[in-house]
Amino acid sequence: MTDQAQLLSLLADINEPPYPDTPLLAPGHWLLIALAALGLAMLSYHLWRRWQQQAAKRQAWREFQRLDPQDELLATQLNQLLKRLLKSYWPSHPLLSAGTADWQQHWQQCLPPDVRLPDLSVLLYQAPSQHSVADRQQLYHAARLYLQAFNATKLSPPLSSGGQHV
Repeated sequence: MTDQAQLLSLLADINEPPYPDTPLLAPGHWLLIALAALGLAMLSYHLWRRWQQQAAKRQAWREFQRLDPQDELLATQLNQLLKRLLKSYWPSHPLLSAGTADWQQHWQQCLPPDVRLPDLSVLLYQAPSQHSVADRQQLYHAARLYLQAFNATKLSPPLSSGGQHV
């Protein structure tokens, strides 16, 4: 019986290794975590770039909110505001140097069919006292719709001034 007691005391010296407190992840799980982190980083980058690209439109919208629809110089202010917005996305766009008729045609194409734009040549180049309040309000409404629908990615790029490729 003493032999068994000695053997039992020898068995007491055997210690099991401690188990880790957290389970270890397999390499495949680490790969999935890395891919998810990469996807989240790419999504964050694209959202940040989109927010950054929309900065000019947000600034134009803030300036538009400050305009008074009853102001006699509203047509000039709106014309400058919208051309600055266009210039911020396409600095060499042909519309920036085009005549009033071309600018009005572009503006009208961007509006819904039921909204008519008043004659810009009258509003821009005649005395403010000759403008009607209804024309100024209609222009203000059209500018609001233009700003809401403005999308720089759908705007046609400027035409190249070089020759044609044959």
